[in-house]
Amino acid sequence: MLHTLYMSFLARVRQTARDIRGDVRRAWLLVLLAGLSLLALNRLSWSGTPGDLLSVLAFVLIAIVLLSHVLRRVLLPQIRLGELQTLASRDPLASAVVFAAVILFKAVLIIAFVLMFTMPGHAASLPSGLPTHAYRNLPLLVAEQQRYWPEHPAPSVLAAQVEQETCIHLKSSRCWSEYAELKTAREQGIGLGQVTRTARFDTMKELKTRYGAQLAGWSWQQPYDPRLQARALVLQDRRCYQPLRGTANSHERLAMALNCYNAGPGMLAMSRARCAAQDGCDPGRWFGHVAVADGPSRKVGYGARSFHAISREYVSNIMLKRRTRYQFLDAVAV
Repeated sequence: MLHTLYMSFLARVRQTARDIRGDVRRAWLLVLLAGLSLLALNRLSWSGTPGDLLSVLAFVLIAIVLLSHVLRRVLLPQIRLGELQTLASRDPLASAVVFAAVILFKAVLIIAFVLMFTMPGHAASLPSGLPTHAYRNLPLLVAEQQRYWPEHPAPSVLAAQVEQETCIHLKSSRCWSEYAELKTAREQGIGLGQVTRTARFDTMKELKTRYGAQLAGWSWQQPYDPRLQARALVLQDRRCYQPLRGTANSHERLAMALNCYNAGPGMLAMSRARCAAQDGCDPGRWFGHVAVADGPSRKVGYGARSFHAISREYVSNIMLKRRTRYQFLDAVAV
């Protein structure tokens, strides 16, 4: 009796050891495949789609398969798909039912992991009431800000800027969308930051000349990558903000950086110089000072508004109206 129990126990131990060795081999193969994906996909051209995004996607898919296999082995340790193939010759119907049940179980696990991995980062922590597409693209913007401008004094300004650039109204289908586009005979603007080209200038071309490595794969033929759009916005704002000197505080400095983004650094410099030439006008302050000084043309530009009014309204809308919706980001940044 004892000998029989011992032999049965020994057989089970050997079978478990064989199962573990098989699982370890499969796990190492999946890990190796994931590693090769990370190496290869970052070194290949993907017609505008960044290699790092594809490599992460491949890595996640491989991880999902690995996790589903491990979880299936933990929850259903007695079911071995290899043995089902042998048993099929004796009882094909029963084996087929068990095999189908196991495959269905793994499919459910994979779907569950896909849903878990594809939830937008930080989406669960975002407050309600934001534009629909913000739940997808705001986490991307925050990630790019933390990567390229971690010392930003008020990330809420970046979010409000995207809203200003893309939202005719908060329920618009293009609000916070990477597909937001303005196209007229005079200019074309695309994406979260409305990167613009006209007959006189091409903002994307200028950005890629300065930040080629960071914006690799982005082009007018493939302009709709939201992460690269957000990255370009952060880099362009940082480029406007950092050289500014003589501002009263970071609030005024951010306002001037926004004017630089909208009207250009030359126009901002002109407005500050004209403010400095006026009695009682402080070139270190935007609101009530540089904002009311001459700069862009006061002739009618778009609609019934002058370029001067448009450039001033751009700053006030972002800093004073839209920004309050995103000020929770500043608390997180602190």
